[in-house]
Amino acid sequence: MARYQAYLEDEALGARRKLLVRDEPIASILQEALEGYASGRFETQVEVKRFLEAQPAFPKCLPNGEIRNQRIHDYLTRSVYTGHVEAPKWKVSLRKGHHEPLISYETHLRIQERLRGTAKAPARKDISADFPLRGFITCDDCNTPLTACWSKSKTGKKHPYYLCPTKGCPSYRKSIRRDTLEGAFETLLRKLQPSQNLFRLAKVMLADAWDMQRAKSGETRKQLQSDLKRVEKEIDKLLDRIVESNQPTMIGAYEKRIGKLESEKVLLAEKLEKTGQPTHTLEELFELALTFLANPWKIWASGGLALKRSVLRLAFCERIAYSRESGFRTPQIAFPFRALGMNETGLCEMAHRGCVGVKLTHLVSY
Repeated sequence: MARYQAYLEDEALGARRKLLVRDEPIASILQEALEGYASGRFETQVEVKRFLEAQPAFPKCLPNGEIRNQRIHDYLTRSVYTGHVEAPKWKVSLRKGHHEPLISYETHLRIQERLRGTAKAPARKDISADFPLRGFITCDDCNTPLTACWSKSKTGKKHPYYLCPTKGCPSYRKSIRRDTLEGAFETLLRKLQPSQNLFRLAKVMLADAWDMQRAKSGETRKQLQSDLKRVEKEIDKLLDRIVESNQPTMIGAYEKRIGKLESEKVLLAEKLEKTGQPTHTLEELFELALTFLANPWKIWASGGLALKRSVLRLAFCERIAYSRESGFRTPQIAFPFRALGMNETGLCEMAHRGCVGVKLTHLVSY
């Protein structure tokens, strides 16, 4: 959406007040980062940081072109990006704002769940576009992730290698040419291509599931409406108890419960608004997923580092062991590819072929 100015008139005072609006292209960049973290495209906050730092149009807070870690955390936790406002410091609970959201409230909650989840190892700083498989491929002798480096020959020319970093391992510091290892991996990835019959069957099954889900949308709406009324009644009851109570501890407990119910109310209202009204067609929603399933190697070959790392996480359940003598061990591939014809021993029915992002115009009362 292009940058635009918007004003709202206060009917009581006849005064113009400021309103948050999208500030492009920053808004779209931040939206992609937030949705990417919610979906798992970016596994850690560090990966979000690298993505934003790689965007020339995105503002940086340090002279060296980097963004502070705290600011990344702030981006991921701000509810204002959902089109809502809240100010716990002044006891202003979550409520619908007048500004356009960058992400849905449901996406925001998924982000918070991921932030509260099990801590993951920090993203490696030495993973670069030069060695996209570093840290994912393991040594077959000791099961340690391979590292990588550029080695300079006597002529001064640099050559890229992968190698095992574990002392005492039979393969310790024994170099594997990058072209050899990555070429073998691309051959493996090319095999993750289902036959045309299986792929057509998968598309038909997906379309059937889509139709069944749409047919259930009426029942879903009724359930959401019922849940929304239930939450509103609970909030009203708690408000009555606050008015009747004179014990600060009880009032505090009621207010905390109301805050959780307000969040649930916002989520239910958002789901109710979306139910039965798909914003995209089946083809638009699943185009990338179907393209990936049809030929993940194409995504790998045409994508940047972030997309390649996503391919690794989506196509394989765990790291892959590599032997200098015999090549890759049988990988543990992801469920969609097993469903499309791969078993645990190898390939079977497969086709074997080679607060940024928004700006103020003039404050509006909420």
